Parts: sequence; C-alpha cells; structure tokens
Amino acid sequence: MDPVSIIVATIGGVAGLGSAVYTARAASRATQKKTEADERAAIRQIEANAYERARESYEGILAQLRTELDRQALQINGLTRQVSRLTRQVRDAGLVPVTSSEEEA
Repeated sequence: MDPVSIIVATIGGVAGLGSAVYTARAASRATQKKTEADERAAIRQIEANAYERARESYEGILAQLRTELDRQALQINGLTRQVSRLTRQVRDAGLVPVTSSEEEA
C-alpha cells in the first residue's frame, strides 16, 4: 500500500469514527430528551389525578353542605310553624305574647 492510500484510509476511518461518535451523542441526547419528556408527562398525569381527586372531594363536601343546609332549612320552617301555633294558642287563651328581638335573646 502506498502512503496516500494509508492517509486516505486513515482519514476515512477517522471520519467514520467521528460520525459514529456524533451519532452516539445525538442518540444519547434524544434518549435524554425523551426521558425528560416522559418524566414531565408523568408529573402532569400525577397532577391531573391529584386535581381530579381534589375536585371530587370538593364536590362531595359541597353536596354534604347542601344536604345539611336543606335539613336545617326544614328544621327552621318546622320551628317557625311551631312558634306560630304556640303564639296563636297564647292569644286564644287571652294572654298577650311577649315578643323580643333577637338581640335580647
């Protein structure tokens, strides 16, 4: 082999080796970026699941509060009717009912 062929072969080998190193680095970067993207997607999924659980909990609490408010409204209406009946009974008995404001109670 003549020296020119050796030099050309060496240059070709170095170029091939350089290309292989570049390809390996590019593949490594691509893998790293994909891993980072997968991690971000996993975090987004975890956050979405946490948000969904929080929303369901919030809606459950709101439903409980609505139920409690409805129950108390029924109780207040019943008590108001009872006070009206008792007031009517006191008047019918010839007595004058004493009324007071809520501030005095």
